[in-house]
Amino acid sequence: MDDKKRLLDIINLIDENKNIIDIGTDHGLVPLYLAKNGISKNILATDISEKSLEKLRTALTDELSTIISTRVTDGFKGIEKKENQVAIIAGMGANTIIDIIEDSLDFAENLDYLILASNINTEKLRIYLNDRNFRIINDFLSFENGKYYDIIKACYGKTSKLTLAETYYGKDDIKNKSRLLEEKLQEDYNKNQAFRKAIIENAKDNRGLDRIDERLEAIDEVRKLWKLEN
Repeated sequence: MDDKKRLLDIINLIDENKNIIDIGTDHGLVPLYLAKNGISKNILATDISEKSLEKLRTALTDELSTIISTRVTDGFKGIEKKENQVAIIAGMGANTIIDIIEDSLDFAENLDYLILASNINTEKLRIYLNDRNFRIINDFLSFENGKYYDIIKACYGKTSKLTLAETYYGKDDIKNKSRLLEEKLQEDYNKNQAFRKAIIENAKDNRGLDRIDERLEAIDEVRKLWKLEN
């Protein structure tokens, strides 16, 4: 797990002795770590792919099989509600995570919390969570194998309005003046300025400019805030 920074960041958000659901578990690295390290004694690992679950099943010893069970299912469908239950949804884009939650909204609201990891369109996920009254507890970047991932811990309950900067970049890294976020802001700024220039120079219309300009505004908001706090 030493080369799995994103997965370790997810694991570090999980309290001991929770009933865990790992949606889209794939190789089952998170359930295996949680079980082997005594963090949870009741883990359900799910995937829509029987083939993916077989990779996990082959790694289960008799002892681990008493802790980790597997199921082929889509999202939360067919899963029993329990007390002290949390869910992990990782390795997917924001739109897929939103669909999974929305399809079983009552189930998601009953969880102690959700841990979500997205590497694309996370601003949509933050807006969705806020609109559906899920409070964002933690929200920060992870970096693994050349990619940025947004890690969010959220629970159903009272929410607060997100700023534009928080919508795009998450509250924790902004508050902590994260070096990782500083690097991503520069990358996003360069990329979106290039996109903007290409649209203006080559496109027949300006569709897409509004979203680019909004992200550039969010970048500027973070930088101004940091400058004021220095």
